[in-house]
Amino acid sequence: MKNDNLYNRQQVYQLDQLAMLEDGQPSKQLMGKAAMAVWSAIQCRWPMIEQMVIFAGCGNNGGDAFAVASLVKKSGIEVELFAVGDLSQQSAESRSFRESWEHSGGITQQWAGECPDCDLIIDGLLGIGLSRDLDASWSSMLGKINSKEAIRVSVDIPSGVNADTGIAMPVAIQADLTVTFIAQKIGLFLADGPDYCGEVVFDDLGLSKASADKQPVKYQLLERHNVNLPAPRKNNSYKNQYGHVVVFGGGLGMSGAARLTGFASLRSGAGLVSLCVHPDNVIAAASDHAELMVSDWNALDDMLALASIIVVGPGLGDSPQAKNLLQKLSVTDKPIVVDADALQPWFLNSLSSEQCVITPHPGEAARLLAFTTKQIQQDRVSAIVKLNELWPFVSVLKGSGSLIGEQDKMLKLCAHGHPGMATAGMGDVLSGLVAGYLAQGLNALDATQTAVLVHALAAEDYAKQQDSSSMIASDVIDRVSRVVMDIRRFKRLK
Repeated sequence: MKNDNLYNRQQVYQLDQLAMLEDGQPSKQLMGKAAMAVWSAIQCRWPMIEQMVIFAGCGNNGGDAFAVASLVKKSGIEVELFAVGDLSQQSAESRSFRESWEHSGGITQQWAGECPDCDLIIDGLLGIGLSRDLDASWSSMLGKINSKEAIRVSVDIPSGVNADTGIAMPVAIQADLTVTFIAQKIGLFLADGPDYCGEVVFDDLGLSKASADKQPVKYQLLERHNVNLPAPRKNNSYKNQYGHVVVFGGGLGMSGAARLTGFASLRSGAGLVSLCVHPDNVIAAASDHAELMVSDWNALDDMLALASIIVVGPGLGDSPQAKNLLQKLSVTDKPIVVDADALQPWFLNSLSSEQCVITPHPGEAARLLAFTTKQIQQDRVSAIVKLNELWPFVSVLKGSGSLIGEQDKMLKLCAHGHPGMATAGMGDVLSGLVAGYLAQGLNALDATQTAVLVHALAAEDYAKQQDSSSMIASDVIDRVSRVVMDIRRFKRLK
């Protein structure tokens, strides 16, 4: 199975059934394979482990944990196992692995509130079925496990993480490594998921391609191999062939947002870029990069005529002048990227363009959907699906696990980037990249996917040499060309 495909909880259950019914792998065999995958991953990374503690729940996740315990015991490593929950509820397969553990001399202890000191803890408590908040006793137990100075390895998913939303419910095991099976769960890469999963290792346990193909792929990771870049330029070409991006924004005191957007468009390859800003901001907007042309809102009609691609919103503000500008732009049929202050329901409803990209962060998505920001973050997939239902545009829901979607299309998830991207101007840079790729001929979906990935990889490039929290938006722009060159090299070698 392709490692970049992602699935929700119900899809994973169905794939698990296909592995058993279509591929002829009994549940016990799958558990044994899962245990071996966990044990192999640990041996590879931490061969000097001497003491291990394993936590096993009463479900199939716990069955995997009992199977791992037997493998660890055979290797000679000192291991203690704590069971949590009613073991009489175990499946026959899980019970079989518990009996094997006990017949080999292993002792199944009941959790009594304290975790012994050890080198490594295996979390086999809760699997992907968790859908409600954990109670106080579970929260206390997970907190105590997290407090130990030990390596933590989660079986399939960190206990406490929702497999569909990535949200901690409300706490979760803080894993250093998560070994996940059958299919990659979308929650591992979304919202809180990356904060709790650590390194993610995937093993499909021998699920056949024929079985995997019976489950439609709704979500996919965004990677270098599945984005499109503009075609390499011919020697015999000139700037007008690569589009004219006009950025409408830069309200009073906010010229910086428009400048970041414009410079990002230039750096991504747009042939010409103009800023159309508040009259009082013209001098400030023109002071940074000589390559940017600058006019003011009084020249809106002229700039609209010149534009091949429009960006509206960065630093726009909510003044009566800004609203008047939006009303005039709503009738254009040119491709348009809508961000920041322009992300208003009335404006999106009035747009005439058939090539439109919207790039809300969670707060802006909440405004568009009349939700709270917390509601957006609690279920980011549902939020972007709702955006796509309401407006026939390409949408980006920015955040941890940025999502890119369009009506009736597969959702792409960008797992790249880092927390240092939570800084002023980062969204303005993304809008500029989208516009730059549109200007060079990519369609709205391709331009957006490429921009999101380049944006995130450029941030990662910065963090290779600098502390990520010191990054500012313009640092990303400075690294765009290097990241694009790397993607082109990767595609040539593929």
